[in-house]
Formats: sequence, C-alpha cells, structure tokens
Amino acid sequence: MFSRIPITDKVVFVTIDDGIEKDPAFIQMVKDFQVPLTLSLADTLIKDDYRYFEQLHATGHVSIQNHTLTHPLDMPSLSAQRQLEEIAGQQVKLHREYGATPYIFRPPGGNYDKRTVAAVQQADLKGMMLWRESMEIHDMQYQTAAHRLRPGDIILCHFRGPAQLKGETMVQMMTNLYRHIQDQGFTVADITNYV
Repeated sequence: MFSRIPITDKVVFVTIDDGIEKDPAFIQMVKDFQVPLTLSLADTLIKDDYRYFEQLHATGHVSIQNHTLTHPLDMPSLSAQRQLEEIAGQQVKLHREYGATPYIFRPPGGNYDKRTVAAVQQADLKGMMLWRESMEIHDMQYQTAAHRLRPGDIILCHFRGPAQLKGETMVQMMTNLYRHIQDQGFTVADITNYV
C-alpha cells in the first residue's frame, strides 16, 4: 500500500479515477502535453464508451489500472468473495478491452479492509495505491499541514465534466493542476517507472 513514492527527485504522479467524463478535447491534451498519467478505471463508468479510453491508452502516455467493476464506495462492507469478484472481474475486463494487465489497485473512495488487501493479492495485483493530494476544479486539497507537494506524492483527479466542475471542463481542470505542479517546481513522472 502506498500514497507516495520514496524518492528525492522533484517529481509527482498524476492519477485519474473512475471514467464518467469522456471529453474528446482531453485526448488531444494528452497527445499535446505528453504528460504521463495513470488511470484507475471502473467498468460501470467506462462501459458506455470503451473506445474513449482505448484512444487515451494509444497515446502512449497513459497506463490503465484497476478501480473495480461497479465502484462500490463501501468496499469494506462487502464479503471477501464479492471484493474479489469486483477486483478480479475488472482485471479480466481491462485485459479484454485494452490488452492491459493492471498491477495497481485503487480502492473506490480509498476505502478498504484486510479482505480488500487479500483480494488484491489473490487477483495478482502488486499494490494498492492511495494519494496525498487531490485536485478539485481550481485548487489542490492537501493531506498535510504544509499544503505543499513533496517529491513522490501521488495526486488524485477524477474524470469530470462541466456538471461536476461548476461549468469547467476536464481540460481546464487539468491545466490548473499542471500549473500548480509547475509553480511548485515539480514535473510529472510515470508511476509505472517507479512501482
């Protein structure tokens, strides 16, 4: 389990969860900016347009990781078998749709228990990823009192659109995030090169 990578390089990692918003302009942004991203996808939120995430994956700047089949925010309330089905079932779907074999799991809402950890291991995933900061439209939410990025921090974002972002687009939110990162003297690295 990890929420940051223990490094001294001034790099951070950008992760994007769920998959509800599918803004075509964001695909172009990923191509133009060439910033590495880690997507944790939930099948229930991507199944209406698998191709969108195929296009993101095809940019070569995106890794696809596991975020369950149905995005249960109450993971710890599920039986051990049900948790395993959520995780292992998404492994199968992501491999079928994208040829990806995720090795990182992000629990929905960051909620997990010892049965979740066991299910992650049974599904042959290598680790469970949490986060240190999250991006909310214009501002970063920090989990530390310093309210600053630290080397190796993992930043959580979500696929969101104007309905969830008070009229802003995914591209605008991500542009705001990249400015926050640059203003603090950091660059974005590919977490798959470290984990």
